[in-house]
Amino acid sequence: MKPDAASRKNGSYAKVSIIVPVYRTPVFLLQRFLKSALSQTLSEVQLITVDDASPDDCPRILDAAASEDHRMTVIHRSTNGRAGMARNDGMSLVKGKYVLFADADDIMQPDMCETLLGLALKHDADIVACSCSISDQEGNLVGRAYLPDRQYDLAVTRHRAKAYRSLTYALWNKIFRHEVIAPLRFEQFEANIGEDTLFNVAALCRSRTMVTTAYCGYDYTVHTASATGRSSRGMPYLRTLALSGDRIKQTLAAADKSVVAGKYADRVALKRFTTGCGWIADHPDPKERAVMWAYWRRHLNEHLLPTLKSCKLLAAWYRLVTATCDPSTVYRLTLIASRITDPLSIVDKFEARMAAKRRSRMNLAHSAHN
Repeated sequence: MKPDAASRKNGSYAKVSIIVPVYRTPVFLLQRFLKSALSQTLSEVQLITVDDASPDDCPRILDAAASEDHRMTVIHRSTNGRAGMARNDGMSLVKGKYVLFADADDIMQPDMCETLLGLALKHDADIVACSCSISDQEGNLVGRAYLPDRQYDLAVTRHRAKAYRSLTYALWNKIFRHEVIAPLRFEQFEANIGEDTLFNVAALCRSRTMVTTAYCGYDYTVHTASATGRSSRGMPYLRTLALSGDRIKQTLAAADKSVVAGKYADRVALKRFTTGCGWIADHPDPKERAVMWAYWRRHLNEHLLPTLKSCKLLAAWYRLVTATCDPSTVYRLTLIASRITDPLSIVDKFEARMAAKRRSRMNLAHSAHN
């Protein structure tokens, strides 16, 4: 039986539920996002916005938008719980078969939900991830993150290894089958980082099929007011990086005891150490920088390296450069080393770029034909 107009309008027949935490988002960015989400070519969407006790005009803007489109729901939190807790609240209202987690300062391309849902249904996929563009808040393109056109049967070891490599930290370029992620919840850490990667890993461990596409469906906005756009990350960020890394390893160990999962966990741990080195190098306070560097070296030598079961040569390089170099140099040298020792990731990125170019040429040819 086909859904009636009322059920389509109020979201009870949603095919994709979009969950969006909102806190101190600049007005023009929030309005821009709402327009992009509610103007999807797939009309059967449910937009769940969570006002995370925002002390500005965001709650009023959300209520006004919801009064004009019954596919949109607003949850008002009385206390700020940050993005993870806000998303958890949103998950309790999901009606769609698939779920998309977006950020309130970004842009969804008009056909994003339709395209990703089409791939999900075609391949019976639990996760579909697309390529994305990265812009500043004035709309200037900063970069792109490409994914190849691939289907992964996660029961096959080789496919699972490739899927782990393709699993970026981002939530917002993916749709997840609701029944797969329904038991999951976002964890809360000291700093507002780490929960996205952990959720992605937990979702992948519960999935059977994952699809990636060179289609660029999401535009991520980098600006100083965003959770990831701050110029200074101090000790709380390092402690969270370490703790969330431990949780990722624990999640993998509990759900996937394969060799490829162990190698992925070790590589993630080393990459997160490199990330921390970059934060330390960028910190403006010399005294705080010294405290952070002492803590981070202890973390590497006393906690991280002794638990590694693979990547021994790379680990030895990390130990050597950390003992002899400053954080900025360690960041550069370990970043280069991690890329050189993972040649398949380079192949993946090359394949993704070629797929994106092929798709761009096809779109141009289609436009010219029309």
